[in-house]
This record gives sequence, C-alpha cells and structure tokens, in this order.
Amino acid sequence: MIKFKNVYKKYKLDKSILTAVNDVNFEVDDGEIYGIIGYSGAGKSTLVRILDGLEAPTSGSIEINGKDISKLSNKSLREQRKKIGMIFQHFNLLWSRTIIENVELPLEISGISKAERRKQAEEFIKLVG
Repeated sequence: MIKFKNVYKKYKLDKSILTAVNDVNFEVDDGEIYGIIGYSGAGKSTLVRILDGLEAPTSGSIEINGKDISKLSNKSLREQRKKIGMIFQHFNLLWSRTIIENVELPLEISGISKAERRKQAEEFIKLVG
C-alpha cells in the first residue's frame, strides 16, 4: 500500500515560496493502478519524484507497505525503487532494442534471468495490449 499523508513540497524562490504539492492525502491499495493527470505545472512530476524518493517532501509522510520512505537508507531506497513502476509522460525507447527488449530492460537491470524476463515482459505486453 502507498499512503501520502499531509504531503507538501515548497520551493524557496528569490523573494517568495512556490508550493508545488499542497496537502496531498491519498492511499493506493495493493493491486490498484492509478494515473496522475493535471495541467502543466500542477505538481504531477514533483509528486511522483517524492513517491520515488528522488525529492523529499517539505512536510508530511509517504509510506510504502508501512515504511516511511524518507527514513530509508540509500541502499534500502534503491531496493524500494525496484518495486515501483512508473510510466513517464515523455519516455524514450532504445532504438537498438525491440519493444519486448525495451520492456525487459528494467528486469535485466534488476538481475532477473533471461527466461523470466521474457515471460514477465510478455505478460506486461498482454496486459496493456
């Protein structure tokens, strides 16, 4: 489960404060899939970067399966990131790889065997059509 509780992200500009994420609260249960949509500049990318631990919230907490990600060590955070799947608005496929090989790439980086990568990639592709 993913749980955002009273999450804020503020950036200090020259003489002002920009609030990119303003008191966000939500839960995503195991097996649920959500998309984050909104206008340009609405804070979508910042919200996702906070979820993945690439940015720290100004305040609030983010829990994944009961663990506060802001309190994880760098090693634990890297391991946690392997369990989070994200599809970015602007993505680039590697031209030197086929579609299925592009899908397999994160699994390859995670050290999954070639046979298991292919099996999972085929399931993913079937899932999204």
